[in-house]
Amino acid sequence: MSSKKSKILVAAIDFGTTFSGYAFSFKTDYENDPMKISVNQQWTAGSRSLISLKAPTVVLLDKSKKFLAFGYDAEDKYSEFALDEEHHDYYYFRRFKMLLHETKHLTRKTMIKDDNGKEMPALEIFSMVIRYLKGHLLETLETRGTGLDNNDIHWVLTVPAIWTEPAKQFMREAAEKAGISGEQLSICLEPEAASLYCQHLPIEKLKDKDGIGNEFTASGRGAKYMVLDLGGGTADITCHQKDAEGSLRELQKPSGGSWGGTRVDEAFNQLLIKIVGAHHFRTFQEKNKADALDIYREMETKKRNITNDTEGKVTLKVPVSLIQSFEKETGEEIKEVIKQMAYAGKMTWVGDKLRMDANLFRALFNDPKTNLVNHVKSLMTKGPLRDVSTILMVGGFSESPIMQSAIKDAFPGKKVVVPDEAGLAVLKGAVMYGHQPQTISVRISRYTYGINISPPFKSGEHSPERRVSIEGTDRVKDVFKKYIEADQTLKVGEAVSGRHVTIKKRQKEMLLKIFATEDSNPRYVTDKGCEYLGKVVIQLPEVDEKLKVDVKMIFGETELMVEAKESTTGSTYKSFFDFL
Repeated sequence: MSSKKSKILVAAIDFGTTFSGYAFSFKTDYENDPMKISVNQQWTAGSRSLISLKAPTVVLLDKSKKFLAFGYDAEDKYSEFALDEEHHDYYYFRRFKMLLHETKHLTRKTMIKDDNGKEMPALEIFSMVIRYLKGHLLETLETRGTGLDNNDIHWVLTVPAIWTEPAKQFMREAAEKAGISGEQLSICLEPEAASLYCQHLPIEKLKDKDGIGNEFTASGRGAKYMVLDLGGGTADITCHQKDAEGSLRELQKPSGGSWGGTRVDEAFNQLLIKIVGAHHFRTFQEKNKADALDIYREMETKKRNITNDTEGKVTLKVPVSLIQSFEKETGEEIKEVIKQMAYAGKMTWVGDKLRMDANLFRALFNDPKTNLVNHVKSLMTKGPLRDVSTILMVGGFSESPIMQSAIKDAFPGKKVVVPDEAGLAVLKGAVMYGHQPQTISVRISRYTYGINISPPFKSGEHSPERRVSIEGTDRVKDVFKKYIEADQTLKVGEAVSGRHVTIKKRQKEMLLKIFATEDSNPRYVTDKGCEYLGKVVIQLPEVDEKLKVDVKMIFGETELMVEAKESTTGSTYKSFFDFL
């Protein structure tokens, strides 16, 4: 298998919470013009004739749990099944990416629930999305007559920078299950991809949010800026500086939270629940799948267009079935219910038209807006970021004028820059990363990483209750041997080594349990805040002696890597991380 660098084409898959897509560029084209990147133009929402550069991250399986459709096609098919009351035996998955961020103990067997509560292995559903996008891209290349196949491609898969190592490995294994060889695959951190994209934008496409003055270039030596990558599920925040050699240095460890665009949808759902009640709204969603989908699509459009200058009322088309079923079951008129609530005078609901005061609609953004602003304010007090004067806003949710205004108003002394095609910055930047991964030279560790060891017991230094006897030697269990400290600066490819001795003779493998904590100096792996991530598995030859093994962990990449050698002979042993 040839190396990634020798591949003819780089293809990136941006697997999003709400929307996903792919882009690609040829190696020869990139060398001449890095911005010459192809994005699929053919995603269409059949019922709305909407042309989109990404498709909804929605998967539909048939009654036999076989893949049936993806994206707008999956939405439309499921709606049709629902209209005919034939949807119950199908499997419909949407907005499931956040499962990887929210699941504390992620495994290969983690299950995911569909729209009706039916379960499937999450790994299978994630791999179906990647397999579909991969196949769609290969068909596009075939249509163009390129003569390329899967073996000619270096694939790049995007993940949030705030994700854990288990979540990253989960995505890698999903890609491999989808037919992408591990040797052809790179994992790219989403805000880093966006930052790379902005490096290549001309100044006129990097103006501030008002489109006037305050010109900024991300490619100037010494340029320092914060990247706010606002997607459907998460807000992912990093800070970069362009060094003298032209590489990007990370100035602060990645951070963020679940403050994406779906929080606005959730707030709107809660508003409807306050009016019609949780039971009735849940019943509506279960019995009127097609109408529920229309609400999601309506919100997707409205939340993109609302601004701080919008006055009067915002009109949303809400399926009349919601009112009809409510009034039939309760015997109350919806307009009378609203009059008795705090929304009196701020909202009217007649037929399929819900008219809301613009301020009330803007309030739906309060949760993600407040969390994001407060978090960025906190970051700006940290040493390396105090003199950051520019904030780059990328990702689909960054295209919201409300979110742009929130950042601009909260930081009047900063340049707030929203590049053209902010929603495609991650996708196109991921293609660039595939061509030049070495552009990122320094990263900051989010956690203190280490392993648990059992050194000889020392009275006065170790707790007596931790003393154990192993092959006649008194040892202390669960000691945290630190490899990397939280906030430590790591050069990409930089390795940290440690020597470990097998406890027994003829030991077939060495298992090193990996732990992570935000604490800089943990004593034991059982300390509060320490979490077990997974293990390093080192396969050893069976010999009649204890072996000394030098374990080298590489922390500066987008994923943790490991190498292991026997110290006396230099023999390399097969070793790998297993976080799942």
